[in-house]
Amino acid sequence: MKLRKLLPIAVLLVSACSNGSKPDKEQIRYAINQTPMIYTVEAVAQVYVESTDTKESLKSYFGDRTIVVPVKANVKAGIDLSKIQDINIQGDAVHLTLPDPIIEIESTEIVYEDMAVNVSGIRGGFKDEEITRIAALGKDKIAENLYNMDLVEPAQQQAEAILSGIGQKMGVRLVFEPRPVYDKLDFEKLVKK
Repeated sequence: MKLRKLLPIAVLLVSACSNGSKPDKEQIRYAINQTPMIYTVEAVAQVYVESTDTKESLKSYFGDRTIVVPVKANVKAGIDLSKIQDINIQGDAVHLTLPDPIIEIESTEIVYEDMAVNVSGIRGGFKDEEITRIAALGKDKIAENLYNMDLVEPAQQQAEAILSGIGQKMGVRLVFEPRPVYDKLDFEKLVKK
């Protein structure tokens, strides 16, 4: 199966190199689109979600009830190369603009061994449904904190390195347009939950 996918690239590279001509935009786009989505950065994020009864709750008069639920998730960042549209050939150089990176939060889990529970008085303990509901807030909290993690720039650098290798095999020099700088609001749009 992999051989079938690589065969068109090999034919393209041989035909581009054999007649001495440089590849055109469509040939470059085709070669790039053979590797559509690349995840180049992976990280583990962990947050703590606390839940406690408010003083207005009638049940709180029978004792405190607090839980701290640690939530851990794998995070991936990458670039969807199939979204590359701006390809400009200028002499020996091919100018490209990388699309916005994509950040995915996956495999969220509760770290039960680090969970802290405080139930006093005659209050009942936390049920599994309550813990799951509280932990669900952890995914949003992780998404809010991703801005502080170094995910975007390494993903862009790795994508540029991979693309440079593809360009080199095709006999062209790739030049990447300046990358955008994302503020916190723009960054949140990159996160795919």
